[in-house]
Amino acid sequence: MRRVTLRVLGRRGSYLKYTLIMWLHEVKELIEDDLGVELEVVDEEGDFDAPILCVDEEVALVGLPGEEGYLIEALKRALRGLEAG
Repeated sequence: MRRVTLRVLGRRGSYLKYTLIMWLHEVKELIEDDLGVELEVVDEEGDFDAPILCVDEEVALVGLPGEEGYLIEALKRALRGLEAG
């Protein structure tokens, strides 16, 4: 099983960053089962107003989507892009 790092960059104490990290943990198992990958969520500090989600080294999302469904689709798109590239 391939291991992929999901890095969330943003300010310490940011509500948006915290929410994005919590959503990632909620959808992690669903994505792992669906795409056959192992995901690791990493919280990193950065001086950004909106959180940035990187899949391995590629930026997959900037900001917090309106709902978890959009997050799932952005993750699937980024992970499938890694497989193709």
